[in-house]
Amino acid sequence: MTDRPSYSGVPLRVVVALGLSASLLARCVAPALRGVAGDNAIVWASRTASLLTLLAATGLVAGIARLATAIFGSQREPVVRLVVVPMVSLSCMLLLLASFRPLEPFPALVLGISAAVVGSLSARHTVAERDKRAASLVLGLIASGGLVHVLSRKLTQDASEAANLAAFHTAQWIETLGLGLDLLALALALTWLQRRMERGRLLVPLLLAVAGASVVLSLRGSAPGASAISVLFGSAFKELGRDQVSLLPVAFSHLLSAGALLTSWVALFGGGELGLVLAACLAARSSLDIPIPALLLELGALYLPFVRLMPAGSKAVASGSDRGAPDTSPR
Repeated sequence: MTDRPSYSGVPLRVVVALGLSASLLARCVAPALRGVAGDNAIVWASRTASLLTLLAATGLVAGIARLATAIFGSQREPVVRLVVVPMVSLSCMLLLLASFRPLEPFPALVLGISAAVVGSLSARHTVAERDKRAASLVLGLIASGGLVHVLSRKLTQDASEAANLAAFHTAQWIETLGLGLDLLALALALTWLQRRMERGRLLVPLLLAVAGASVVLSLRGSAPGASAISVLFGSAFKELGRDQVSLLPVAFSHLLSAGALLTSWVALFGGGELGLVLAACLAARSSLDIPIPALLLELGALYLPFVRLMPAGSKAVASGSDRGAPDTSPR
C-alpha cells in the first residue's frame, strides 16, 4: 500500500467538481447560449466559466503538486517517478501558458501525450490490485482513447490545410477507434457503479434513459421550428464534439458525451474514492489537449495509488479521506 500524504486543504472531491463544472460551462453551455439566450445571459455565463476555470486550475495544480511530491518521495517504482513527475510538471506549465492565450496545435499535442502517458503508467501500476482494477482499466482506456482523439484531431487539421482527402479518411478511422475505447471505458464505469452503489441497479438505467432523452432532444434542434431547449442541447453537444467526424452516426458521439457527463457526476458523489477517480477520468474523455480535462485525468491518475478501498456494497460517503494528500503516518 502506498503511504497517503497528509493534507489539510480543499478536498479533492471539491476540486474535481470545480473542474467538471468549469469544463462543462466553458466548453459546452456558454458557447451554446450564443444565438439562443440574451446578451446578459451570455456575458454572465462567460464570466462564471472564467471564474470556475480559475478556481479549478488553482485546485488542480495544488492537488497535483501535493500528490506528485508524495510520489517523488516514494521508494517504489523509480521509473514511474522519473517519468510521471516531469510529465505533470510540463502539463502545469502548459496550463499556465494557456491562461495567457489558447494553446497552439503543437503544445496542445504535447499536453495530450503527457496526460496519456501519466494515465497509462498509473493504470499499469495499479491494475494488479483487484479492487482497483476497474478504475485502472477505465483510466487506461480513457488515456489511450484520449491520445487517439488528439492524434485524430491533429491529423484532421493537417488534412484540412493540405486538402488531403486520404488523410481525412484516416483521421475518421482513428476517431472511430477512439470512440470505441471511450465506449468500453463508459461501459466499465457503469458496470462498476451498478455493482458498488446503493440502488445502482435502478440508478444506472435511469442515467442511461436521461442520456438518451437528451440526445433525442438535441437531434431535434436542427429541425425547422425547433424549441429553444432543443437548439440549446444540439449546440451544446456539437461544441462537446469539437467538429470531430467519425464513421459512426453523430447520435452515437452525443450519447457518449451525455453518458460520460452524467456518469462522472454520479460517480463523484456516490462512488467513494474510486468514484472520484472515475469522475476525473470520464470528465477528461476525448479532450486531453485542453488543460483542465488533461489535468483532471492526471489528478485521478496520481490519486489512484492512494485510494482507500471500501467494502463492496457499502455506502460511499464523501469524507476527509478524499482530500488531496495522504497521511504519511505508519499503517
